[in-house]
Amino acid sequence: MPTDISVNLAVILQVVLAFLGAFVLAFWVSLAIWTFRDIRARSRDIFAVLLATLLVLVFNIPGILLYYILRPPETLAEAYERSLEEEALLQDIEDPNICPSCKAPTEDDFVICPNCHTQLKNTCPNCKRHLQLNWNVCPYCGT
Repeated sequence: MPTDISVNLAVILQVVLAFLGAFVLAFWVSLAIWTFRDIRARSRDIFAVLLATLLVLVFNIPGILLYYILRPPETLAEAYERSLEEEALLQDIEDPNICPSCKAPTEDDFVICPNCHTQLKNTCPNCKRHLQLNWNVCPYCGT
């Protein structure tokens, strides 16, 4: 009877170890796949992609920690969005002669946008010169 229990215990232990080994192997492969996808989203350099993936494949958990320390801070998509935002801000600074509503080009002396009818400037009631919308006093005549 004691041999049956030890045989059953050995079989159960082998099954548990097999499942544990399969889980560790699946975890190791999934870390490598995640690292490969993450670095591809962050860099176009094929050497960096291969190096990061090999780092995780060889060193496993310490490798993923090293990868977290060394990986680029933003993805390529985030960098592209940031550059678009910067370009839009620079365009607004460099080209003040566009309508703030419809972005149509305007002239310096336009009072109303001919495209969307947004008021671009005020007219001084005294000297009839064009004033910016945020001006409270006419700098030309002092009204």
